[in-house]
Amino acid sequence: MRTIAKYAIIFPVLFSLIFIACDDDLPGLQEPTFENVPEPFDITGIEGEEVTGGAVKYIVEEGYGEDRVVTRDDVEVFMTLRNLDGDIIYSSFQNNSDSPTAFPVSDIQVITNRQQDSFNVTRAFTEGLKRGIIGMKRGERRVIIVPPEQGFGMIPDGLFNSPFRDDTLRYDITLNHIF
Repeated sequence: MRTIAKYAIIFPVLFSLIFIACDDDLPGLQEPTFENVPEPFDITGIEGEEVTGGAVKYIVEEGYGEDRVVTRDDVEVFMTLRNLDGDIIYSSFQNNSDSPTAFPVSDIQVITNRQQDSFNVTRAFTEGLKRGIIGMKRGERRVIIVPPEQGFGMIPDGLFNSPFRDDTLRYDITLNHIF
């Protein structure tokens, strides 16, 4: 009898937890808004420079100081990721934010499973971003154009960025800080 009573309590509690975890109306799972995302940087007349793997960087404004981003650094950036059609995929300005995005450069890799896909900023990570951010100085503004093979070209169906697999990507980045 006690076993049945345990299950009568445990089952509804577990069901409630699963139901709550799947609720799309939770604050952390809401669709982002992009009203305050700035316009793309103007790269008219700026000559692009190819980085390893086929991505192209455009330096819109030179940075300052002696330090340059290397793979072992943690960085803080203002960043907007779009496809070339102008669809915004991620922005540090989304949801009316005015805070930079911080991450270790060494952690930049394309998300290939659902568990990782739940973290918002990591949805913007590509090999082209990792290669294109290397060498930036504090305050530098840069556009990085990333071909599909350096972007989301290899991610499986069903992930957040899978609709952008065949897209060339555009990052508008301002390096705020190198740690």
